[in-house]
Amino acid sequence: MELPDSAVIGNTAPVLFPLAFFSFCLWILTGAVYRLWFSPISHFPGPKIAALTWWYEFYHDAIRGGQYIWEIEKMHRRYGPIIRINPEELHVSDPDFYTVLYSSNRRNKTVQYSKQFGTPDASIGTIDHSVHRVRRAALNPFFSKASVYRLEPVIQEKVDEMLARLEGFRKNRGEVIPLTLMFSAFTNDIVMEYSFARCDHRLQHPEFDPVFHRVSLAARDMNHWSKHMNWIFRLTQSVPPWMARFLDEKMAKLIAFQAEMGRQIKNIQNGQNKHHETASHRTIFHDMLESNLLPDSDKQLSRMAQEGQVVVGAGTETTSWTLSVGMFYILSNPSIRSRLEEELEQNQFPDLDPRQRRPLKLVDLERLPYLTACIQESLRLSYGVTSRLARIAPDQALSLKLDDGDSHGHEIQIPPGVPVSMTSVLLHRDPKIFPCPEEFRPERWLENPRLDRYLVAFTKGTRQCLGINLAYAELYMGLGGIFRWFGRAGRAGQQGGNTSELVLYETSHEDVETVADMFLPGVRKGSKGVRAVFR
Repeated sequence: MELPDSAVIGNTAPVLFPLAFFSFCLWILTGAVYRLWFSPISHFPGPKIAALTWWYEFYHDAIRGGQYIWEIEKMHRRYGPIIRINPEELHVSDPDFYTVLYSSNRRNKTVQYSKQFGTPDASIGTIDHSVHRVRRAALNPFFSKASVYRLEPVIQEKVDEMLARLEGFRKNRGEVIPLTLMFSAFTNDIVMEYSFARCDHRLQHPEFDPVFHRVSLAARDMNHWSKHMNWIFRLTQSVPPWMARFLDEKMAKLIAFQAEMGRQIKNIQNGQNKHHETASHRTIFHDMLESNLLPDSDKQLSRMAQEGQVVVGAGTETTSWTLSVGMFYILSNPSIRSRLEEELEQNQFPDLDPRQRRPLKLVDLERLPYLTACIQESLRLSYGVTSRLARIAPDQALSLKLDDGDSHGHEIQIPPGVPVSMTSVLLHRDPKIFPCPEEFRPERWLENPRLDRYLVAFTKGTRQCLGINLAYAELYMGLGGIFRWFGRAGRAGQQGGNTSELVLYETSHEDVETVADMFLPGVRKGSKGVRAVFR
């Protein structure tokens, strides 16, 4: 007599469930044994719990809010210059190893980093070195030094708009100036104009239109969660916008920004955006879509939208934060401010009539040593991105030479294919390289010009930040314009002797001090950014 199917299932279930549980436990145990004793990096020092599970990093970064960087700093003090910080990755704190890791040789990225912001197909998220090289080659011409010089009239136009807004605040003394929002509007208007031959004119908005700034903050706050759980993007993208906002408002803002970049690219592809025909400059995405530098597969809407997201996002917040940090330290230190204003006053920038003043040429500003030193120190204390930037050398072992105090030392070999990272925050705060690292001291760059080897706000190598030349132009022209027009000579030129000075407003060191690695620098909770007022 045959038993019914239900009886068979009933008889086998008590056996299958324990077997499945036993298999799961065996899988966990096998993985743990491999990670602790048989992994290619099992012999590197570090906490066993970090080697055993990703949850240790997740706890310090996602739950505690970007605190793993400080745990890594403690690990280095305990274990030395090279440590294991998760099951797959090593971290190095030796400053001279930076150019070895971030070099012109073949370097891949990790899957986690690639998918962290939902842009795995953008050049910044491309894992394979060879594919990245092709995609990067299509973007490089727009960010060369020569191209940035050609873009100077566009940058100057936005500088003039920013100075006009500040002049309006000067006439309405007592009105608080949200410098952080103003700088975000400034850099966003420039990169949008360069990318699409149009911008949202955030500088002209009464409150500097903080929409994009809030999107950046949302990305910052979500980055550790999306790094470890990048399926969140797919989930949020698959539901209606109202449901996405219900599930997670911050993630919904990111998805909305991605959709907006898709609309911008689509308007170029279908011919609705023809602003480039009357623009005074080349535009990035019009030219890329028409060029032969990319295969057709890389010109598809979804990939180009990801590229737009990265170009606009990276071209806005990192530079605007450096401007905020620089403004805070310069305004809070009278001697630094006085020396900078004097340099600008004495170097052929005497004309202060707003109807007649000639623009400060970028090539002239770049020759000013103290302004350059102030910019370098601003970059050092704003860090670029605070995240670990893991690189993989797929074809060769990396050699780290350790100093044992004798004439020989010894070398440590890192196997090929292992993710290795370094962190700009730890390097820029290294007291052996930068004595009194917490101090804003531009003089250090004048005393030792070779320090620029250790300035890694834009990282280095084949994957160095694409917009380094554009960022420097915005820093020179932005800070130069503000402290020339609203500096000492500018105050002397104000009509009727009714002088007013730009000063900080309810802003302290805590508003610019990095206390968390949120990919971008994370400051104290509740900070309103850098603010100022004319008095």
